[in-house]
Amino acid sequence: MDKSEISELFHSQLEAIFKTFNYDAAFLKCLNVNNKEIIVNFPVVLDDNRVEIFTGYRVQHNNWLGPYKGGLRFSEEVHMEECKALAFWMTIKCALHKLPFGGAKGGIMYNPRKYSEDENRNISKAFCAAIYTNIGPTLDIPAPDIGTSSQTMDWMVSKYQELSNDVKKLNLGCFTGKSIDCGGSLGRNHSTGLGVALTIDYWNKHHKNFIDAPLKTYIVQGFGNVGIWTMHFLNKFGYTCLAVGDHTGYYKFNEACGGIDIELLKKYNADNRGLYNLETSPLFKCVDKISEQDFWKMKCDIIVPAAKELQITKDIAQNIDFRCRLVAEGANGPTTADADALLFERNIEVIPDVLCNSGGVVVSYFEWVQNNSNDHWSLDLVEERLTTMLYTTCNNLFVLKDQYKQDKYSNRTLAYKISVDNLFYNKK
Repeated sequence: MDKSEISELFHSQLEAIFKTFNYDAAFLKCLNVNNKEIIVNFPVVLDDNRVEIFTGYRVQHNNWLGPYKGGLRFSEEVHMEECKALAFWMTIKCALHKLPFGGAKGGIMYNPRKYSEDENRNISKAFCAAIYTNIGPTLDIPAPDIGTSSQTMDWMVSKYQELSNDVKKLNLGCFTGKSIDCGGSLGRNHSTGLGVALTIDYWNKHHKNFIDAPLKTYIVQGFGNVGIWTMHFLNKFGYTCLAVGDHTGYYKFNEACGGIDIELLKKYNADNRGLYNLETSPLFKCVDKISEQDFWKMKCDIIVPAAKELQITKDIAQNIDFRCRLVAEGANGPTTADADALLFERNIEVIPDVLCNSGGVVVSYFEWVQNNSNDHWSLDLVEERLTTMLYTTCNNLFVLKDQYKQDKYSNRTLAYKISVDNLFYNKK
């Protein structure tokens, strides 16, 4: 992926919304820049006593609505342009739901799978120390993303409390996505996937079950946390998965076998660090390996890109089967600008990323609230409040869609209008 592509995508999205609705040019200038772009280089002693220098990033885009909020990625593909785009999308995502947060993103350019647990702990803590003065419960609250987990957050919370001399552990809200034992919220681990499934199901029901076939089918690209839990909840809601793809390849499930056992698939994925050789496993009798090209062409009702950015290109959008009714963006920025325009032209609904995958930041907000008030919500309460917030935002979008039905704006355009309006009126 060209590093400039992701930058061009978010800039084009922002400029398009300003041209469409004639916002003030000075306001556009403010949103087109980041408040702060942080690069840190820090040493870590490895298990063999070698010293390695790691490079970390943190982009703080905008804090008009409240403290910066956004995940941390640990990946060899992390770079500044990616962090800028993701920080911008976090600003839009938080504003869409009127969460009291601004947008941020960051990470370390390294692959944690190549290091031991002790090394990963030390790297995480060293990164926390390097950005310590730029984060905190009322300043910038990081969370997990690709390559990080609740364990990573726990390590960093420990370091933050050490540096702030927080012996009473009052600053648990400095990170979200923590383990339950470290002040995390019930439901946070599966919240993004649940949010994707809830928006898909609500979208279908609102449109009077426009996917009205007896068998509502979908395919998922990406089998990390988001893909796994999206499958889990969609299956629970009565949808059937026909195929899944990850970095190891793409795999089709035979409908005659009654669908895939998601729990067994999750275990296989954990044991093998991916879906390697899934088609040869005796545990799965009805799996065939297919090409990525054939994956995107599959006959299905719903496509869920839940991997990384810029996956659905114009060529892929052109070849998506005409039976597909919905693309639900479980990943951030998975659709290129020209592909997005083509999907709109083909009347394939897109639930934009800033709405579809926002369950994670919503429940992160719930975790932050619980930490700040020393409260502990039940799983039922967390999921009930998540559902209410997602449905409310969906309804706001549906109302706007009806209001502008003659103009035929895309769902993404209208979602951005809601967000930018919330930012604009708060700024004024």
